[in-house]
Amino acid sequence: MDYLVPLYNTTFISQEYIANEITIRKPIGPEKDTVLSWIEATFSMGWRCEAETAYCHSNGLYIAVKGGRICGFASFDGTAKGYFGPMGVSPEWRGCGVGQSLLCVTLRAMRDAGYGYAVIPTNSHAYYAQYLELFEIPNSEKGIYHDMLPIV
Repeated sequence: MDYLVPLYNTTFISQEYIANEITIRKPIGPEKDTVLSWIEATFSMGWRCEAETAYCHSNGLYIAVKGGRICGFASFDGTAKGYFGPMGVSPEWRGCGVGQSLLCVTLRAMRDAGYGYAVIPTNSHAYYAQYLELFEIPNSEKGIYHDMLPIV
């Protein structure tokens, strides 16, 4: 199912929470391969591809870093214009506010880029509903991924 998030509602955007001295930032050019390799190794090739598209086309990739190590990432415009995600946090950093911080920073960037809404294609409705007002998009069960080729 796909969900819409109104970005003109700033309540979630102003409540950025970064714990444990973690920095949320955009990776720079020389870090590209390191970041994308980490995403593939930690999550999947598919997420790597979406993150690379976000990085190269809209500069829409963010990473969470502590002590020179990546803790998580979030992106937008990697699947289609106006789409949030993918987003992932290393297992050892889950439950520490990293995902919430990545979510807020990335959605703020989307709003600042001129988007009025973000589309979140997810089966993790419960996670996002903790922080956002989500509106289900009718008839979006198949979603944008329904006809996708297998990822090798």
